[in-house]
Amino acid sequence: MPTKLDSAEVADALTSLPGWLGDADRIQLEIMIDGDEADAIVAEVMHAADEMDHHPVIDHGPGTTTFTVWTHSVGGVTELDVALARKISQILYSAGVSY
Repeated sequence: MPTKLDSAEVADALTSLPGWLGDADRIQLEIMIDGDEADAIVAEVMHAADEMDHHPVIDHGPGTTTFTVWTHSVGGVTELDVALARKISQILYSAGVSY
């Protein structure tokens, strides 16, 4: 079972994840896209998440899409969440999404 990171470990991880915010409970990224572009990116993120067997919570709002990650079984952020956040960031970068 993954181990929950403490606040300092999460803060350190966030320094290498531009745009991501959070604490030891959850990390989150909000981007300003919607429509077909958001749908395509979400589909790619979900494919990557399926490969990792670890899934973000994705919320579509008007003009925004938000990715939130944490490990439910430990009640907070683990290395698996940091890895998923990195993967999401890579997908966004490859799609030309700036945030």
